[in-house]
Amino acid sequence: MNKDTTVKERRKAPLVTPTDLGDNARRDITGALNALLADVFALYLKTKNFHWHVSGPHFRDYHLLFDEQADQIFGITDEIAE
Repeated sequence: MNKDTTVKERRKAPLVTPTDLGDNARRDITGALNALLADVFALYLKTKNFHWHVSGPHFRDYHLLFDEQADQIFGITDEIAE
């Protein structure tokens, strides 16, 4: 068996992570995390939208605040996704 065949076979193999959770618990947790990730990403997009559309006498302060908040929100999306 050559190296390319071995690599292709490994790619097709499902990722198996040992856990004590049952199938129903895994499915419920996965669903909840996917919903949470979608909500967090929507919050990121809304925050970034405020960042770009803020106006008024405190423009600079709010612009910087929303940018920092958006960066922090986006940073946790990777933690949730993993």
